[in-house]
Amino acid sequence: MPAPPIPQLLKRLLVPIWNAAHHGGWAFRDYAGAIVAGRIERCRVCGRVRPMIYRRRVIPDRLAELWGLTPDLADALARKETLDCAGCGAKLRCRRIAQVILDIDSPNQAKSLAEWVLSPEAASLRIAEINRVDGVHEILAPHPGFSPSDYIEGAPVGAIIKGTRSEDITRLTYPDQSFDLVLTSETLEHAPDLAAALREIHRVLIPGGRHIFTIPMLPQVATTQPRAELMPDGRVIDQMPPIHHPGGDWGYRVYTEFGRDFLEILDRAGFDVQEYFGPPSVHDLAQVIVATRRV
Repeated sequence: MPAPPIPQLLKRLLVPIWNAAHHGGWAFRDYAGAIVAGRIERCRVCGRVRPMIYRRRVIPDRLAELWGLTPDLADALARKETLDCAGCGAKLRCRRIAQVILDIDSPNQAKSLAEWVLSPEAASLRIAEINRVDGVHEILAPHPGFSPSDYIEGAPVGAIIKGTRSEDITRLTYPDQSFDLVLTSETLEHAPDLAAALREIHRVLIPGGRHIFTIPMLPQVATTQPRAELMPDGRVIDQMPPIHHPGGDWGYRVYTEFGRDFLEILDRAGFDVQEYFGPPSVHDLAQVIVATRRV
């Protein structure tokens, strides 16, 4: 086989170097920007004091266009989806979930989830994570009562695929009253049957058990409504212009557009509801909802 031409060979050698330098430059700029802006704080996930990295570029222009985001809302969404801890990588919405767990379940006032998970009050809890909550997942992984899962398209529910349990939030395979705590983050909007997902979460929680979660909710949206419906024959019928996360045109389909009445929907589904860091505003979209199964 003849050797590739010199320009092609140089391209093969230089492109990876160029890409690495480009991404390294981004990382340096992001890190320096966090320090200059004073975004240095104790992470409620890992417990370390680190810069919090903001990356506006994670919200594509196409997603902002399809969702009708103003520049302020796009910035707020970028903060929710970034402000990554430079230590453990937990983004703002995940760090806020950790903060809420500490506020509710840490009477000894642990400073971080990493400290709390080693505490006596955490030891007896049975915790389900339905789809990975970045940063939080890694801290909770050693906990003996931790049951993580992901939706794996095409895999049987309950199956273990390459070490990961496959679960569909609309038809969980866990027994009734299996968990004290269920964690999800930016998951419910992708469930094709929201009512079924809420029933399943209610079913697998013990009475008094909590579902702590985040969802995408814009401050100007009052009424929860379907963006798309999955038909029995597998067809998807769009009720609103289709949106996928994270790219707008690509990623996971969004089935539900959440409005402020979603808290009432949770109440009717059998939960007592609290909202933390809310309500949503043009400057803050990283709310955490706690839905407690009524006895």
